[in-house]
Amino acid sequence: VPLGGYVKVAGMADVGVEEIKGEPWEFMSKPVWVRMCVMAAGPFMNFLLGFLILFGILIFAGEMIIRTTQIGRVAPKSVFDAAGLRPGDRLVTVNGKKVTNWEEVDTAIDRAWGKIIPVKILREERIQTLNVALTGEHKASDLLYFLPPEVGSILQGQPADNAGLQKGDRILTIDGQTVSQWWDVSERIHALPDKVIRVEWLRAGKPMSADIRTTVHKEGRKSEGRIGIGSPTPPTERMPVGIWTAAVRGAQETWHLAGLIFDLVGRLVSGRESGQSLAGPLTIAQMAGKSARQGLETLLSFMALLSVNLAVLNLLPIPMLDGGHLAVITIESVVCLMVRRPFTFTIRQKEILQQFGLVV
Repeated sequence: VPLGGYVKVAGMADVGVEEIKGEPWEFMSKPVWVRMCVMAAGPFMNFLLGFLILFGILIFAGEMIIRTTQIGRVAPKSVFDAAGLRPGDRLVTVNGKKVTNWEEVDTAIDRAWGKIIPVKILREERIQTLNVALTGEHKASDLLYFLPPEVGSILQGQPADNAGLQKGDRILTIDGQTVSQWWDVSERIHALPDKVIRVEWLRAGKPMSADIRTTVHKEGRKSEGRIGIGSPTPPTERMPVGIWTAAVRGAQETWHLAGLIFDLVGRLVSGRESGQSLAGPLTIAQMAGKSARQGLETLLSFMALLSVNLAVLNLLPIPMLDGGHLAVITIESVVCLMVRRPFTFTIRQKEILQQFGLVV
């Protein structure tokens, strides 16, 4: 049955009556910390595999860097907006350090967060120095690199596809407003859910236009407009990295993937995300096939995503999963401390929990 792997642990009641003889090698004979380590070992190895794959990609292929320091978007009311940074500015130095790509910009800002730092910019062929107070909450979307207002991808069957937009088209206006970069395009469309908008674009020097009705996408409590287009690919190049940098970047990416999956689970539970966004084994196999056709690196990255995904799902506090076992052990330990005497769920109670978890 293709539902995943299962390990039968001696002396652990899962589904059905378990014979617990009290032997020293049985699960229930072990201290709490040992039982928790056993339950956490599977998800830990999935996290470790994902990290090692990402680490290996960085070591052997290098890091993909965004080869620009030109600012594309400055979030309103952010610390960068308050300091006077504007779209189109080109960053020259951040906190006294010369920057030549966007990764260096991000790193310099992260390291200096909490301080007031000088930032040199090139604006209208003149070098200016601004002081930026890096305080408060830090969001990556507060400061983004420049991308031209071009269509990077088209989702089949979506409004943009039906209207005739194609990859490479350069968008000129959205609902009568001129756009000069991708973030303008994105913000204009997002602000108009379920509206008919006029889109004008340029294809091979020929002006074209169409009226397109946006779809509605729920993002938290907000509704966003979408037409089914993706951003253009930023200018990138490979840069070799050392072992320490690869380890740090691999850990950061693993953490980032885990956060995205936890966020998706939260949206599913709260009803902010449709269950239609989930994929079963067949779709996953198809996605793996597409990844393989795009090259070894893409396939390995997809493997890392699946591994981290499995780790996160197994940690959910649902009976049957490792997270469910960890939750039961934690509850038993807390109750023991509260009543000051040994406490465990009965075998029958655990069977009922496991059966409930299997249904979930």
